[in-house]
Amino acid sequence: MEVRDVRVEDSPFGVERARLRAEVRYGTGNVGAEEYWFDVPRACAADLSDSGNPWVAVLLPLAAHTGETLRVPLPVDRPLFENADRLMRIWQTWYPELAVTAIEAEVVSEPSRDRPAKGAAFFSGGVDSFFTLLRSRAVAPPAQRASIDELITVWGFDVPLTRADAFARIRERHARVAAELGTPLIDVATNLRTTRWNSAQWSYLAHGPGFAGVALALERRFHTVYLAGSGSYRDLHPWASHPVTDPLFSTWRTAIASDAAEYLRTDKIEMLATSPVALGALRVCFEAQSDENCGVCGKCQRTMLVLDLCGALERSETFPRKSISTREIARMDCSHPFALRETQDIRRFAVTKGRFEVVRALDRSMARSARRRALRAGADAVRRPVGALLRRMRGSR
Repeated sequence: MEVRDVRVEDSPFGVERARLRAEVRYGTGNVGAEEYWFDVPRACAADLSDSGNPWVAVLLPLAAHTGETLRVPLPVDRPLFENADRLMRIWQTWYPELAVTAIEAEVVSEPSRDRPAKGAAFFSGGVDSFFTLLRSRAVAPPAQRASIDELITVWGFDVPLTRADAFARIRERHARVAAELGTPLIDVATNLRTTRWNSAQWSYLAHGPGFAGVALALERRFHTVYLAGSGSYRDLHPWASHPVTDPLFSTWRTAIASDAAEYLRTDKIEMLATSPVALGALRVCFEAQSDENCGVCGKCQRTMLVLDLCGALERSETFPRKSISTREIARMDCSHPFALRETQDIRRFAVTKGRFEVVRALDRSMARSARRRALRAGADAVRRPVGALLRRMRGSR
């Protein structure tokens, strides 16, 4: 896998935009080469990277997935170059099918003297990024506050490039949040998820490196870019954005920082429930792939429930309903281990609020989900030997 023809050019999105692009040539698979790009406001064009750092960050999970050597004919900072091997070894302990492959690049051994002046945070309008933003303003002691001068929102990750209408509404909503809090907004578009890169599993491997690549595309602008942690230190598990792996994407100029992993999701939502800005713009749903919360997926339901326990769901402007019934709560699916742990946290939170009808409904939800897990496990136990037998029978013909 080789990066070629890296350059900054005019964006087809209009004169007010600029694009950092590269050709990526593959050594395996049916696709010989593809164009990868990051599209930014014209005011940020001078801050676009001329190094190999963003391309190493972005392509590392794909190299680990395919086993190809990664060749980047541009200078790569030593911290990132050395940590790339560590990252792949961490990923391989999580996912043994991945490879630890070679990286070929010119290594920059000395830090740059021109350190960028600004800090930034990625902002999706979700619970985690809203918490990082608001905590930087008021909640944390000054020494622990993130240094956030600008917000970065990305088009092409959770909202596809085909949904320009949805992203336009998201950008407008985020711009209002940024204006209210006095933090300018930068909107970045990228086609990563339309390329072969998307074959590296998004949730478990690729989205952390993808965000790091966006940050490093603007490494001349930011000394630190914060990634809001989606899990707590209590619940560390293999995941694409992780407090162990995120900082390993840092370069001489730009530190990639994982933020707020010391908090549970219920803690974060409780704080957001006190913020009219958050209640007016909170978007948690990835199922809809749009600017709206569907209100029926598990993530929406659990968020709505905690807001309801805080007495804030009626004041929320972004969910389609202002209440959630105990019948609906009892039917929530928490079969997935992550959903189960969050449901257990919500149950404890409901106890502190004296909402015992919710506690009983959550108990029914967890019991139903446990039965579902048991049935699925039994079906898998039957399916595996039957499948093996059928394969042997087909092989003997």
